[in-house]
Parts: sequence; C-alpha cells; structure tokens
Amino acid sequence: MKSKDTFSQWLEVAYIEFAHYGPEFSLKALAKKTNLPRATFYYHFDDKEHLISELLQYHKNQIHRYQKDLKNEVKELIPDLYQLMFNYKHGIMFHQQLFIHCDVEAFYRLYKDANETSIKILLPLIKALFDTDKTDREIIQFYHILTDAWYIRLNAKQFTVESMINLATDIMENTLGLCVSPYYIEVPDRTMK
Repeated sequence: MKSKDTFSQWLEVAYIEFAHYGPEFSLKALAKKTNLPRATFYYHFDDKEHLISELLQYHKNQIHRYQKDLKNEVKELIPDLYQLMFNYKHGIMFHQQLFIHCDVEAFYRLYKDANETSIKILLPLIKALFDTDKTDREIIQFYHILTDAWYIRLNAKQFTVESMINLATDIMENTLGLCVSPYYIEVPDRTMK
C-alpha cells in the first residue's frame, strides 16, 4: 500500500471518529477501523496531537468545499441549507465537536471563523426569510446565537433534513421567540422501544 494512501486512510477514518467522539477518540479503535498496522500511524503522525492538527486542516478544507456549495446550491434557507448539511454529515458532526470542546483555542477559532464566513454567504437568505428591519450586525449576532444553540441540541442519531429543520425552527420560535414558521415537518419516532 502506498504511503499517501495509508495517510489518507488514517485521516479519513480519524475524521469520522472525531466527529463521533471528539478529541477523546481512541487510537486503538481507530487502528482497528482502518485495518492498518499501528506502525503505519506513527509513520505519518508523531502522536495523537499531530493527527488532530492534521484533522483541523482537513476540516478546514471540508469547510471551504461546504462554503463553495453554500454559494452555489442554497437558493432558499429552508430546506436547501439543511439538505446541504445532510450531505456533509460528518463535517457537521465534526464541527459540533469543535463547539463542544471550544475550551481548546484551535477548535474555538476554527468553529467561529467558519461560522463567520458562512453567515456572510447566507445573510441575504436569512434577511429574506425573516423580512426584518434589523441591521446586518444584529442579524449576524442572532445567527451566531442560533447556530450555537442548534449545535448544542443537534442529535447525531436523528440526523435527517427534517429533524435539522425542526430543530432550527424550534429554536427560532420557542427559544428565541423570533418567528412563527410553516417549516415543521413530521419526523417519525425511530427510537427503539
């Protein structure tokens, strides 16, 4: 197996592990999921911290792809944004872990910087949805609050377009009291009884 292939394999599997477990993911479990000898890990990475720094760069590249798609594919905030987010499930879950572990400066900075750029892309759509007289600055502040609340409550086990729309709508209506939305969608209960 080529060295570049093993590097990519470690990185891609680690990205998913981080998305699910945050920085506490297990190298032992990671090695098992890659089906690669653990020695190949140390060929590419000095330690777990080195891997995490590579994951942050990988996530930054994913963010750039996501933001390019935001510009090109999202014509209406609801449902287009949430359909796109569904297509980037692991990236969204990774981003949630950055927020959960925002006590780490590098995580916090990447989370905030990515959100700041995304809001600038989405601002015209947000303004159209809310039809408000608020300033751009006020809308941006609102978006950051909404985004943080959304990531706090996001449930990876119910990661559907409908559940994400319902979560955002619930936060806007009940938590922030900003709008009454026609966007609620029935989500079947998929929990095991």
